[in-house]
Amino acid sequence: MFSSTGKNKAKLGFMLLALLMLLSACGGNGAASSAEPTASPSASIEPEEIGVRTFKDARDRIVELPDNPQRIVGHYYASELTALGLPMIGTNYMNAGLVLTKEQLAGVEDVGGEGVVPNMEKVLSLTPDLILVPDFIEPADVDALAKIAPTVVISYSSDVFARLRTIADIVGQPELAEAWIGKYQAKAEQKRSELQPLLKEGETASAFVVHIDKKLYLYGPQRLGPTMYDALGFKMPAKAEELFNDKPDSLWEEISLELLEDYAGDRIFLVVNRDNVDVSSVLEEMVRNPIWEKLPAVQNGQAYVVEQRWALNDPLTLDWLLDEMPELITAAPAA
Repeated sequence: MFSSTGKNKAKLGFMLLALLMLLSACGGNGAASSAEPTASPSASIEPEEIGVRTFKDARDRIVELPDNPQRIVGHYYASELTALGLPMIGTNYMNAGLVLTKEQLAGVEDVGGEGVVPNMEKVLSLTPDLILVPDFIEPADVDALAKIAPTVVISYSSDVFARLRTIADIVGQPELAEAWIGKYQAKAEQKRSELQPLLKEGETASAFVVHIDKKLYLYGPQRLGPTMYDALGFKMPAKAEELFNDKPDSLWEEISLELLEDYAGDRIFLVVNRDNVDVSSVLEEMVRNPIWEKLPAVQNGQAYVVEQRWALNDPLTLDWLLDEMPELITAAPAA
């Protein structure tokens, strides 16, 4: 049996032994003993990496995007940038001039170069913080542009709404696209309601173009399609629908004049570049041909020869067509 004094000594000895063991363990860990708690996996990101946005473009390239870009070069995307109200400093005038007014292009530099390739020196001089280009630009040219500023390749053949949403996502403001699309859809509904009393149930419409190669082509669901079918409620002729069911990505299909009646709707919109002498001569021959003259749409005064802009595929043109097409339908026949 221990005395109380013996018990106290034993207790003190045990405490000293525990303290020595603790100090020994700390000494084995060295500097690590005073380190901060082990970081979680999510904390392993370097500070400069936090908040970086990336985007996989139409070429499957991963592009690091700037925050709130203020100096955008939109090569072939002037209409989209204007519709979204984004700060555009450069574009291809040859393309943009088909849609935008001189006032809308004021302060925007022309970066058009050889063919579809932008002028690299001009782009460089503008010190952009973001460059947008279509997917028909060669990879080597995209790489050259990417050395100037983050460059995103966008599918040029995608529908207008998809392109608007893509660009809005790239700049980090998806609400801009949704606002424009919502406004457009509201206008389309209003125009469809106004036009409805003038149309018969199930009325069809089709669009054709006399191309620069002097051939006749039937448009698919794109181009005038969003206005004819989606906005104003016309139906596609059965034969035309059958043709494009097997070719959903086709912009147009060549047809012979002899088969025109098979694809002609109750309303016909014929797109012609009147500035081209060859195209104009083909048009004159065509409208004098008995095949054209016998079409119900022609005999009913519902065949319209329209300008080249009608076939463009951009947001400002879509909005413009919501005014132009109903006005043409309610006015005197154009052809």
